[in-house]
Amino acid sequence: MNGELGWSFVAMKDGVEVVSRHEGWRDRREERPWTRETLAPVWSATKGPMAASLLMALHRAGMDSETMVGRVWPELQVADLTFGELFSHQGGLAGLDERASIWDREAVITALEKQEPQWPVGRHGYHPRTIGFLADEVVRRVDGRGLGDFWQEEIARPNGIEFWMGLPESEHHRVAELVPARLGKGGKPEAFYEALLTKGTLTRKAFGSPGGLSGVAEMNESKAWEAGFPAMGGVGSAVGLAKFYAWVLRQDFLAELIEPRISGLDEIQRMENSFGFGMMLGLGPGKKCFGHPGAGGSYGFANAETGESFAFVMNRFEANLYPSEARLALVGLREIEG
Repeated sequence: MNGELGWSFVAMKDGVEVVSRHEGWRDRREERPWTRETLAPVWSATKGPMAASLLMALHRAGMDSETMVGRVWPELQVADLTFGELFSHQGGLAGLDERASIWDREAVITALEKQEPQWPVGRHGYHPRTIGFLADEVVRRVDGRGLGDFWQEEIARPNGIEFWMGLPESEHHRVAELVPARLGKGGKPEAFYEALLTKGTLTRKAFGSPGGLSGVAEMNESKAWEAGFPAMGGVGSAVGLAKFYAWVLRQDFLAELIEPRISGLDEIQRMENSFGFGMMLGLGPGKKCFGHPGAGGSYGFANAETGESFAFVMNRFEANLYPSEARLALVGLREIEG
């Protein structure tokens, strides 16, 4: 299986499954088979459901991506930005100067409110962790619920999407064991991993802000699944993630979600990329592809031109910022995309 341990790949066309593969093992001892019902933490692939939940909550409150941040959260140093600018990673709040634990929400919010932007709007840099706290606080202020509860009650449960930001104990038995990347394999892109491993870089600071929950082993603990961090704590199946993107393709706010807002050199990822409202653009061969990858190799995305949605969820990590060529070949993605 090309070095994989356990994995699922699901492709949908107009919301109907056309490919559904589920192979391997849920654990490194190869004792528990990986099935269609297997769930796994997907790290930053959570950001797709996060973005849609946030935009829907804003619309429900009579606002949209062009609303000024200060209307909802005037305490932020970037209150003069629009929500579209902030959630396309232009806000410059990727790394925190004030130390805060990821487990202490109030401390993180306080640190964010004190944080001066690290670059001006018009430039961008991926916010790996802080973007989730920013989104959650906005939803709390406009709706009253946390983002994870909003997602579950307004999107996931009504549409039968098996994906959680805050996994209930009743589903813990379905979660696969994550296995770290094999040693001796250099990560790609090289510029990103060089910055990540160098003390004092903004890249390293961003991936450590707020602190805690930094390793694969910690994400194997139920405490992390239950916390529901909107930027990196989602747990779900490939079926659920693909179904989410099929749902997004039918929403009135789709164009607002995937409108190109910024492109060019990413100050954190140290490579060229492009963002819409919380969505990464160009994740796939089609011009209208959008979605989000997650650490280790998981991903979910859709093609707005063809009505297709895709998700790959696995438990053996690889050291790449984006899905590797080998994994795309494994599921025949290029053939599906035509």
